[in-house]
Amino acid sequence: MFSSCLPWKTLLALGLAVLLADFTEIRASAGLNECESGTIDDVNESLKKYSKCLPDMVAKGEKASINFLAWTLQETLDLLRPAQEQFCKQLAPCPRPVAPKNGGLVCVTIDSTQYCKPMCNKGYDFEFLRSSRLYEVCGNATGFSWTTQLVGGKTLAVCNPSEMAISGAKSAYFPSNSTCVHTLAFPEAQAEQLNIFLKEIAEQGIDVSSRDQGADCLLCGY
Repeated sequence: MFSSCLPWKTLLALGLAVLLADFTEIRASAGLNECESGTIDDVNESLKKYSKCLPDMVAKGEKASINFLAWTLQETLDLLRPAQEQFCKQLAPCPRPVAPKNGGLVCVTIDSTQYCKPMCNKGYDFEFLRSSRLYEVCGNATGFSWTTQLVGGKTLAVCNPSEMAISGAKSAYFPSNSTCVHTLAFPEAQAEQLNIFLKEIAEQGIDVSSRDQGADCLLCGY
């Protein structure tokens, strides 16, 4: 497992590194059958080999190789992000909310109502004051539209660069040693944020025992 202290951008570059490093080997030795039998876990195992030496690899890389690596990473992320969203069960007919860039949304569904709590990464704060506005809601009572402060109806919050985090509730920020993307990568970290949110909405009188556990979700903005 990756060290939690590795920056998320480094981990993303790491994914590119393994794809680039293994590309020639795969083309030379792996036929169609080998590719069909491969899994995401196989890729994750390969990534571990480069977790410590990536900075040196990048420092020694040539312009063309680095540019190709950046392109490959972007293509890979474009493939992975829609796949990640598929694991988030959306309450119909509510539109799928858009997570803030440099942050994310923790979402739960209770009694046919979806509750999403916007969160910002360290170094960012909300565009609008929302210390008393912990979450946004979409359900029958709202006409199946989101109770957002922003134009468009699907963007629930914006996280702007900031040295201070004062606009939101204390729990509306990811830990200083983490980010939304990092939290999403580790089930135990995901569960921690989910449980914090469930406790908060329970304290507001909402019966969380009837929630649809299959709709528990963390969405990260890009």
